[in-house]
Amino acid sequence: MALISLVVLCLMILGGSLLPVPYVIERPGPAIDVLGEYDDEQILVISGAETHPTDGELMMTTVSVDGGPGYRVTPVEVVAAWFDRSKLVLPKEVVFPEDQTREQTTLVNTAAMSTSQQGAVAVALDELGIEYRDVVMIAGVQTDGAAEGTLEAGDVIVSVAGGTADGIEGYQRLIEAVPDGEPIPMTVRRDGEEITLEVPTAMVDGTPQMGVMLARGHEFPMDVQISVGDIGGPSAGMIFSLSVYDELTPGALTGGHRIAGTGTIAADGAVGPIGGIRQKMVGAQETGAEYFLAPSKNCDEVVGHAPDELDVVAVSTFQDALTATETIADTGSTEGLPTCEDVTTP
Repeated sequence: MALISLVVLCLMILGGSLLPVPYVIERPGPAIDVLGEYDDEQILVISGAETHPTDGELMMTTVSVDGGPGYRVTPVEVVAAWFDRSKLVLPKEVVFPEDQTREQTTLVNTAAMSTSQQGAVAVALDELGIEYRDVVMIAGVQTDGAAEGTLEAGDVIVSVAGGTADGIEGYQRLIEAVPDGEPIPMTVRRDGEEITLEVPTAMVDGTPQMGVMLARGHEFPMDVQISVGDIGGPSAGMIFSLSVYDELTPGALTGGHRIAGTGTIAADGAVGPIGGIRQKMVGAQETGAEYFLAPSKNCDEVVGHAPDELDVVAVSTFQDALTATETIADTGSTEGLPTCEDVTTP
């Protein structure tokens, strides 16, 4: 009888250790050279403008997240992560909105990456004095959403139901004016060609939806393609800007060095904070980065946690990041550049 009770107890403990728990685990993801290839595909391709050979690496950094919508982590994995300094355990609701599906998460991340790339190119062109045009675009199309196969990420909206608007809210009003259940007439510009479409909708929580996200975008005087597979989110914006600037200007911006970094990029060039910076620094160091450009607003998370082999520079704007990269290229050193200790010291 005692043996049976022991077996039952062991099975209960084993079962409990395998049950999903409401946490996510952030761990270092790959650091990827935007000037190079990813999955055997050139990441940054610019056509329709003069580009220049470059050298060195400008590395976007990533975080892998275990336990997002549609996935699970177990108590055993959470406890192990607590004792691993390269990982971070967070309540699931801190990272993902409640009830958000895997498809919705993918759409949000894809749209964030798409708009980040657009904004990054715009900031680089602003620095170079190259003009472009503001538009409203399809930033992402949900997998299995009503518009999948009809609309594509990157489509520029020309009109909805024959009407035009100046911004996202204006186009949303035109979309909402189409009677429920009817396909939405849209004209979009794709690869320079205008296409007229009838976009289907599906009822979601009592509301007809296409399953897309609209965003502010730009049409540039050259074609800029940035391909990073299924990696999503906005945190590579600053590195994308530096990479575009590098390819459009003579010489190697990095001076041949391996420079990693992270940070969102705003229309005015401001570099914004991101999540998972400790994991990103570890991933950069493990990939061989020598230097790391960190958003100044993340510096409180950097101090005391940067790998010893990584020189970290604090940046607040694209101009800061550009100056830091040029200084490293010229001197092979971060001497004289702001550190996170400088930023966080009263």
